[in-house]
Amino acid sequence: MAYLALDLGAGSGRAIVGFIENGKVHLDEVHRFSNPPIGLGDTLYWDFLSLFSNIKEGIRLAVKKGYTLKGIAIDTWGVDFGLIDKSGHLLSNPVCYRDRRTEGMSAAASGSVSAEELYAITGIQQMEINSVFQLLSLKQKEDPVLSIADKLLFTPDLINYFLTGIACNEYTIASTSQLLDARKRYWSKAVFDKLQLPYRLMENIIYPCNLIGKLRNEIAEETGADDINVFSVGSHDTASAIAAIPANGKDWAFLSSGTWSLLGVTTDKPVLTEEARKNDFTNEGGVDDKILFMRNITGLWLLQRLIDEWEKAGEECAYDYLFSECSKATPFCSIINSDNPAFTHPVSMTEAIREYCRNTGQAIPVSKGELVRCVLESLAVKYYFVMARLQECTGLEIKHIFVVGGGSRNELLNQYIADALNMEVITGLTEATATGNIIQQAIADKQIQDLKEGHNIIKNSFEQKIYYPASTKKWTDVITERKHLFQ
Repeated sequence: MAYLALDLGAGSGRAIVGFIENGKVHLDEVHRFSNPPIGLGDTLYWDFLSLFSNIKEGIRLAVKKGYTLKGIAIDTWGVDFGLIDKSGHLLSNPVCYRDRRTEGMSAAASGSVSAEELYAITGIQQMEINSVFQLLSLKQKEDPVLSIADKLLFTPDLINYFLTGIACNEYTIASTSQLLDARKRYWSKAVFDKLQLPYRLMENIIYPCNLIGKLRNEIAEETGADDINVFSVGSHDTASAIAAIPANGKDWAFLSSGTWSLLGVTTDKPVLTEEARKNDFTNEGGVDDKILFMRNITGLWLLQRLIDEWEKAGEECAYDYLFSECSKATPFCSIINSDNPAFTHPVSMTEAIREYCRNTGQAIPVSKGELVRCVLESLAVKYYFVMARLQECTGLEIKHIFVVGGGSRNELLNQYIADALNMEVITGLTEATATGNIIQQAIADKQIQDLKEGHNIIKNSFEQKIYYPASTKKWTDVITERKHLFQ
């Protein structure tokens, strides 16, 4: 008996089978596929038809491999949505959050609701990619799809709808929209009214670890699947990843390390202070009635872009080689702020880093090793300053950081984080999102009792690695010298 986690990112997707045996969870990736946005005319879309086709292929391959699936659950990136008409038809391919339609929408909204008021209601960091501004752009442009639409379904909700025929909005993904009241954990009528947005589009909210419905008969027949339940989990991938962390108490933080870095803590209630808003913290829905109070940070995007450039130039750029060269490079020659606009979409990341260092009077990294070391050390310093603000805003004293996601495999970065923050860094959950997804399905299916039991299973299943602080005096000196770059 097994569960299928469909873990979809803004670039690629995977179908991962999970089953619990002898007190351990076992994972098996059965399908991997690309999920790039596609430009058509002046709009950047998601190819939903291709995405859904690959979801069905993931189900088919899991069945073909001999698994008896008891459940399916979806988790994806945040904010994006599709619109459904009264006949149940998808009106358009969902638009990608990187599309330019939301430019200027934050300013346009400020005449009706201030950034301070919006944060006090929703607790979400003000970013123009947010669903509220995507919806506002449709209204302001008088897009005809808005008048035809009957339902707004976020990406995982949209997939669940076409898998089951049942429309609902899952809580954790809804929380990314900046349309949800953070305290009430339901749609904010005030936000919809102030911006004159169509409240009628929103569905009832369903929470993680619940049954949505049965897989449609025609999809079951097409894929060879039996009668399968479709469950709700933390359908925002970050929520499912953090739900997998087997930690107790209030002295730990999480770092979801990948293209983006998400550094934060779990809380019982949202933190809606002006201090939190000014420091760009966001309150997103978590599993088990938790709030994820965290900061979005530009993460390994910089290293990924460097590697892309070297690959295109036909140069050596294997990770083992790069990290070996990084270790040989002189420490602390140049430190950059990864959230500087210069690194958002540069023509060349190499030149953007060098130009930043030139403008800030620092040594200019030349070799691959120097560039990689610059990126990794800079991220660790950035985390130091965000962690300081995080503890100030919450009043918590953090002693441990659990690093999850692909970046948790980066041993150099993990050690740098431990050194810079003078804290233990704990890794081991490289497949945190899929693991959290599977555990929540088992809870919804009443195969395990609750998340506490799920955490015991996870502890038995994966070996933790702990990085202990060292050379902290050198890092403290660098942080003091370069703090002006992060103010």
